[in-house]
Amino acid sequence: MKFKGLRRNLRLLFIIHVLATHGLAAMAVRLHIFRPYIWLLHLFSPEYKPKELGVQIRLALERLGPSFIKFGQMLSTRVDLLPLDVAIELKKLQDNVPPEPFSVIEQLLEKAYKKEAIGEQGVFASFDETPVAAASIAQVHFATLHNGRDVAVKVRRPHIDRTIEADLSILRMLASLFERYFPEYERLKAPQVVEEFAVTILGELNLRSEGAHASRFADQLADLEHVGVPEVFWDYTNQGVLVTERIYGTPIDEREALAAAGHNLFEICKNVQKLFFHMVFEDGYFHADLHPGNIFVSSQGKILLVDFGIVGRLEMQSRVYLADMMLAFLQQDYKRAAEVHVEAGYVPYDTDVSAFEDALREIAVPIFNRPLKEISLAELLFYLFAVTERFQMETRPELLLLQKSMVVIEGVTRELEPEINVWELSKPLVASWALEHLGPKGKTKRLLADTKHYVHAWMQLPEDINNHFDQLQLRMSKRQQGPRVYSYLSILSAIAGGVILGLNWSEIYSLEWMMGIGLIAIGVGLHWMHRL
Repeated sequence: MKFKGLRRNLRLLFIIHVLATHGLAAMAVRLHIFRPYIWLLHLFSPEYKPKELGVQIRLALERLGPSFIKFGQMLSTRVDLLPLDVAIELKKLQDNVPPEPFSVIEQLLEKAYKKEAIGEQGVFASFDETPVAAASIAQVHFATLHNGRDVAVKVRRPHIDRTIEADLSILRMLASLFERYFPEYERLKAPQVVEEFAVTILGELNLRSEGAHASRFADQLADLEHVGVPEVFWDYTNQGVLVTERIYGTPIDEREALAAAGHNLFEICKNVQKLFFHMVFEDGYFHADLHPGNIFVSSQGKILLVDFGIVGRLEMQSRVYLADMMLAFLQQDYKRAAEVHVEAGYVPYDTDVSAFEDALREIAVPIFNRPLKEISLAELLFYLFAVTERFQMETRPELLLLQKSMVVIEGVTRELEPEINVWELSKPLVASWALEHLGPKGKTKRLLADTKHYVHAWMQLPEDINNHFDQLQLRMSKRQQGPRVYSYLSILSAIAGGVILGLNWSEIYSLEWMMGIGLIAIGVGLHWMHRL
């Protein structure tokens, strides 16, 4: 235990050292940790040549290793919190880590399967010793099962879970100190940001969870003929090892190879856009790490996806907001775009809509005045989220993750076809979904869903009240005041029902009218239960 505490303090000292030697000494001093050490560094270290703040932070995070690099990558999406120049600089962070030796990987496999890993009596008939990909959390090798199936084997690095847990503990402490000693940056919500990061990175550690993501994508995208997702071999998969079908294809950023193979690059771009918008709008469940290394093109032209460690989720309300907002921008109706934010509750209801409209014009007009091929939906969202502080816009981490994914997708398509008009590809996809879900048909469907929800809640109300009553009675009986509970509840229920009924008296048989009648009935019932 003492050794663990010592190791943690040494790691913390190293972090402070890196901050102090990368132009961030003033911040390190204000954290009130190892202050004498920082002053000594300041006295005896060579003068530091100042760089831009974003560069200083990026270099420091790179020096601190994988956990902090991933944290910086996540921060690069938080344009609602960071200055734009810092967020842009953090996008340069790369998760490049040398692979583990094969002997270590073989030991991990034998520990995971509790038997020989490779050979006639092993789990795999053959196993390539050289990894095809290596990142901070895991690395991937190709192998063959005894039934002849070619597979990709993702193996978690040794002790990476302990390393990340230790770094998260330190990050939580630093976030708490930052919030305490930097009150002028309270809006950054440092502890909350660290917790959001913790949820993401701990999810990546569980490779079985990644397998579940892949399985869900395979089910949801099954109807898209131009998309393929590798099969998960669950008998060989656990928290530390993920085994999937090996895919054969060309990385999507190898433009010359795709063209030489006879692929229609414009059709590939269209299919990528269709896939992305299907995941976002139809499913509300999207691959959130769509860099070129995770997208391949098969010989038949299918878009093949891999690496499902990070996913984004959008509930229907967020999808409706997003489509309504995009549609308003498509029509360059900035007043409607401002109203959408207020209606969705993403900015306070008392927001000056006219001022917000001006802010949206300030963002959008310069973008729409460019040539069509240079218009970027991702850039529009980027600057939109950057105005959140001015209008107290509610932070939506899932939308920030979506914007990050849009940036990558737009970059992929423009890399394939530099002259492509991403905006024109996006317009019909957004408009079609919006027509179905924001038009009369969609509104009727949402109204029915809401009505069903409220009716169900109303039908559950007596049972919920009874359950709460039982709990109250149990507590109050200990104080010998049980009989009063019935009386209080009956009076409150009858009053609430009367108020609701009075406000909706003219709307006989409406949902609210029926709810008022129901509450009065419950009040009467509780009164008689008290009498009995």
